This record gives sequence, structure tokens and C-alpha cells, in this order.
Amino acid sequence: MTEPELSNIDVVLYALFKLGGDERKIHTEEIAYEAYSLAKERFGWRLSRFRDMGFPDKEPVRRALMDAAKEKYGHLAERRAGVHAKGKETDGWALTPEGVTWIRENEKRITSTLGTTRAGMPFVDALRFKVRMHEQPLFRRFLEKEKLVGQNLYNFTDMLNTSPGAPKEEIALKFRRLHSTAELVADEQIISFLDACAQAFSTVLTTTATKGQRAESNSTDDLLL
Repeated sequence: MTEPELSNIDVVLYALFKLGGDERKIHTEEIAYEAYSLAKERFGWRLSRFRDMGFPDKEPVRRALMDAAKEKYGHLAERRAGVHAKGKETDGWALTPEGVTWIRENEKRITSTLGTTRAGMPFVDALRFKVRMHEQPLFRRFLEKEKLVGQNLYNFTDMLNTSPGAPKEEIALKFRRLHSTAELVADEQIISFLDACAQAFSTVLTTTATKGQRAESNSTDDLLL
């Protein structure tokens, strides 16, 4: 791997994606070990006695994740906090919808340089996601009208497996997860629909869902599929 060809952000975001960060929160230490497995010379300890033991260095990974979350890099990742049942706080990261789009556009460049491959979303899962979306009343209305008119908030929150009275943070988180899956599947029709939803339901998505605004969330790792 030639240094100028890949940045630490490239490798770390790919490691996050490879671990499933497009769907759920991944602990920083897991990302660090995956990044180390992909590029040992970048993410290993400097001292030989530790390097020879195969210890990853978490600090450059943490810095790359924090940079990737910044506006100047496109808000490609977001930090998540959570609490275990025993009350212990856990740290982790997930890709934003912009991050998933970025991965789609850069995965081939990264994998070819690293000399690795990663299978995309399994065909059955992608098909299941598309079928589920086509069953949504709100999506069918969008296909008929080519826009969202007379939109129903209940249909929107039902699509997200939540309720209109749920906290805005929960609604926004689930919407971002749905949007990320659409980006991964690369279905432009569904992506356009979700972009229209972001506009039509902006009043319940104001906390984190508008493009360019990302905040930490304390929600659990809900999956939409």
C-alpha cells in the first residue's frame, strides 16, 4: 500500500463499514483492530516489543474517526454513546448516510489498494429491503404523485417502526439508518423518496436528520430490516 494513495480516514471508514457500521454502532476498539488488520504499518504500536505482539494503536484510529465526523470531511461518521444493562457506558461509531454514499463511491479504490475484497449486501437482503419499501403506503403515494402531498405522519413513523409521539432523536436515528440502507442498496428511487421525506417531515427530523447536521445519540442499535 502506497502512503499517498490512502489516508487513515480511508482505511478506518472502510474498517467501520466492513464491521457493519452502516447498520449499527461499532466499538472503537473493534474498529481499531480491524484497521490494524488491514494496515498494520499504520495502526500498530511503534515499539517493536509491542508491535511484534500484534497490538493495534487506538489513537490514530480515534483521530481518523473524529476527523471523518467533521463538516470539512463531509460528516461521514458519527459518534454514538450507549449504556449496557449493567449501567456501563459504551463508546462506538456508525457511518452516516453520507458516509455510506462515500463508501459506495470509494470502496473499489480502497479495496484495490489494500488488496482485499468485501461482498456487498447479500442479494436476498437487498431484495427484502426493496420489497418492504414498496409495501409502504407513503412510498406508493410518492411513486404515484412523484412528490409527497398530503403526507401522513403516522405512515412515516410506521415505516420507521416507531410512533409520532416518540422522541425526535429516536425518529431521526431510525430515519438515518433507513437512509443508510437505501444508500448501500443503491436504489435511486428509494433514495429520492427518502430525500423527499426529509423535506416533508423536517419538523420531526430537525434534531439530526437534516444534511450537514449530526449529533450524538444515546439510542440503542435498532435495525430496520
